[in-house]
Amino acid sequence: MINVGIDVSQKKHDVCIIDSNGTILKEHLTIDNTRKGFNTLCSVILNQDEGSIKSNVRIALEDTGHYSLNLLTFLRNEGYTVFTYNPILIKEFAKSTTLRKTKTDKKDAKLIVRKLMSDNQVEKFTADKKMTDLKFLTRNRTRLSHYQSEGKIQYVRLVDLVFPELSVYVTSLHHSYVYSLLKNYPSAKAIGNSHLSTLTSTLASASQGKIGKEKAQEIRNLAKDSIGQVSKILELEMTQTIEIIEFYNKKIKKVDKEINSLMNDIASPITSIPGISNRLGSVIISEIRNINNFKTPAQLLAFAGMEPSVHQSGNHDGKGKMVKRGSSSLRWALHQAARLVAIHSPLFKLYLHKKLAEGKHYNVALTHVAKKLVRIIFHLLKYNVPYIEKTLA
Repeated sequence: MINVGIDVSQKKHDVCIIDSNGTILKEHLTIDNTRKGFNTLCSVILNQDEGSIKSNVRIALEDTGHYSLNLLTFLRNEGYTVFTYNPILIKEFAKSTTLRKTKTDKKDAKLIVRKLMSDNQVEKFTADKKMTDLKFLTRNRTRLSHYQSEGKIQYVRLVDLVFPELSVYVTSLHHSYVYSLLKNYPSAKAIGNSHLSTLTSTLASASQGKIGKEKAQEIRNLAKDSIGQVSKILELEMTQTIEIIEFYNKKIKKVDKEINSLMNDIASPITSIPGISNRLGSVIISEIRNINNFKTPAQLLAFAGMEPSVHQSGNHDGKGKMVKRGSSSLRWALHQAARLVAIHSPLFKLYLHKKLAEGKHYNVALTHVAKKLVRIIFHLLKYNVPYIEKTLA
């Protein structure tokens, strides 16, 4: 058996090859992160004893996100068996093998292959293209939402500077008619100097007729008596900031459309759970990728970083806070889903109230709901069955 360990980085990958007897066949090989480099790796493997039979080759690398994905996809398409390790496991394995604090790419490659050889039941984590694409989409949506949120923070800051009274008058600064108002009249002075009929038309159009002449008059009067700053620079920033918010809103809608399309193709039973929409369901199943990679709900909990830390020493045996070492995106989605499911599902609502009655803090009780939800999600995905509340009561 040929064992290959690969330390992945942005521009190059370091490789170590050892056979099943522990003989080092290739102590160190560096390949470029290119097709030529990938082909070189395959050639080196094929030139080893038993390497020409791909079933006799096991390859391991760290799951380092986008750095490892292209190489992982290439090797699996070539017919090789490839295993991925959480970087934390490699780090802990390194601590168990030496007390020295030395780290090089060459040593990391050897460490990875040693870890592969030491594992009796190493798991092969796989995912189909639809799940990979869905993960790209959900991660992209998260980034777009983050950028939009930053724009909204700056927008509120600008309103406080140019027209602070407006935030008290309207129920929300993020209504479409408020955006339209400040995009066309980006300061209190501009609103105060506006023609009433033009201002009314702007507000009526953006609010689908809900805002009329009376409201427009009130806003203009408020603007005329405002203590806001008068600055062409702030007006320019206000206009540009609103345009940024609207830009990201369009991009998010486009991504949501793609997510909904993929979710319809995948037809996952996760959206049969009350309160879980395509938005949350897509994050959960794309982070899990393939439920068959997990044998028990406990493994899925660990992957999400929702299992408690355990400390045992002598007569002391205690459990601490959640380890929070898994997928932060999955953990976020599960907590959001737990909150919504506890609202829409009588079963989960009862369970939440039970934990609260036991004296647990709301967030702790919600964590218990999330753990129960994980067990149900595991069952639904494993057996591809819809959620039926009465069968779980």
